[in-house]
Amino acid sequence: MQLSSRQLEAFVVVARTLNFTRAAERMGLTQSALSQRIRKLEEELGAALLVRAPGAVRLTETGSRILRYCEAKEALEAEILADLSTSRSGELAGAIRVAGHLSVMRPIALPAMAPLLREHPRVQCELITSELKNLPGMLKRGEADLVILDQELPWAALVRFRLGDETYVAIESVSHPTRSGVWLDINPDDQVTERFFRFQGKSPTYRRSFTSDVYGIIDGVALGMGRAVVPRHMLAGREDVRILPEYRAQKAGVWLHHYALPYYSRLQQAVVARIRTCFPEALAEA
Repeated sequence: MQLSSRQLEAFVVVARTLNFTRAAERMGLTQSALSQRIRKLEEELGAALLVRAPGAVRLTETGSRILRYCEAKEALEAEILADLSTSRSGELAGAIRVAGHLSVMRPIALPAMAPLLREHPRVQCELITSELKNLPGMLKRGEADLVILDQELPWAALVRFRLGDETYVAIESVSHPTRSGVWLDINPDDQVTERFFRFQGKSPTYRRSFTSDVYGIIDGVALGMGRAVVPRHMLAGREDVRILPEYRAQKAGVWLHHYALPYYSRLQQAVVARIRTCFPEALAEA
């Protein structure tokens, strides 16, 4: 059986947008024509690839496997074309997407990737910062090739590497009086402070304020808006906050995830190697 490239292309666009209307517009097709291509592909495979519900589309397990197949095929084609079109020995090309939470993406992933991107200008790299709760879904839906998380996902068909530990510490301002009993978090769903107090064996009464990201938290602490719990490696060069010695440091693992594939492009191998080298060094220095 040979799968139709037109049907696979239609499926990939729907799988990445999870929206038939946007996918049809992107491909210049009517929704009925797009739906027909997906339906024929499902008939060929003898399995449903998408679950359609009012206002929502999601991938089935088979759909996730087909999407990974398509992405591996795209990566192989991009690498072959790049190899044929360049005369520079060893030059990397193609596209790769790395997603993770803010405390590792900006301070660690960005400087880790920069030398690789400078050396290989034909590489298209997308560094995606998102909330921790969103990252597993991004990997499953094929919105990222590599995902960095503070936990190990137990899914089948995943390759996982432990990169090290973030060390969480409590901080307060050096220069300003701190608002009594106020601790800063990213948003109301953020559980970092609550988990930190449970680790300490304490359940104090405190009030919360929010700053939308961890850099805003550190700046807010420096200005006396409250205390906070942050990864220690993010405090490098900061002299306007101090670590509170009465609290024990809390370790939290950092894990790299990607799906197991029959073939890995040279670009993905190089990026994984870069992350596995730079992250442990950066986290260990904190």
